[in-house]
Amino acid sequence: MRIVKNRARVLAASVAMVVAGGVGIAAAATTSAPPSNAMQRGMGVNEFGLTKSFFNGHTVNFTYTKGFYCDRHVGSGASSGCEAGAQYKVPPARDFDPLYITVPLGFTVPAMSMECPVGLVCVDHPGTIDLSRLEPSLKPLYPQYTDAQLTAALKNFATPGHEHFITTANANKPEWWDVKVVGVTSLSVWNQINAHRSFAFLNQEVNAKLTTPIIPSNLFLYFGVN
Repeated sequence: MRIVKNRARVLAASVAMVVAGGVGIAAAATTSAPPSNAMQRGMGVNEFGLTKSFFNGHTVNFTYTKGFYCDRHVGSGASSGCEAGAQYKVPPARDFDPLYITVPLGFTVPAMSMECPVGLVCVDHPGTIDLSRLEPSLKPLYPQYTDAQLTAALKNFATPGHEHFITTANANKPEWWDVKVVGVTSLSVWNQINAHRSFAFLNQEVNAKLTTPIIPSNLFLYFGVN
């Protein structure tokens, strides 16, 4: 079961870019930013719902009860206050575990094949995220855009579609989870990672440099593993 919220996929910039089915970026004119799904910058709307995740070769459920947290001590141009590329400075709790999300880059996958699809906001996730710190790494995928155009568009980016991977169930007790991002640039590698359903295999692909390195963020999600 997946519970998600509909939202527009637009970016705040005179020349902006939107994710298209995980394949990349297309030019688009916009007049408003995608909704941040936040009560205020850095603090998400509290919702109750489920998503799925991969864990030790199996699929498990997450039950969410609190909105996201993004550390406002780390700069972000997104309406949510969330960003990827720099680690948090002040976490929401003393104890937490990592949540790894994989994002397809430069190739197409069916949007609804992802647990959190392109064009939808999964429960208690932010609707926007600042990816501008990743501009140098993303630029080779989009040579048609200038550095300035790409950076401007990435500052308030609609949260891309993704899958979840965890390394522990935390004894099925809810807690905050530190979000780390892995970009996958090959469809065959993406399919292999999803087929193995484990962080151990994902990390193997990271170490083999078949994906991006693990990218830190200031984003935390709150859920329990079922």
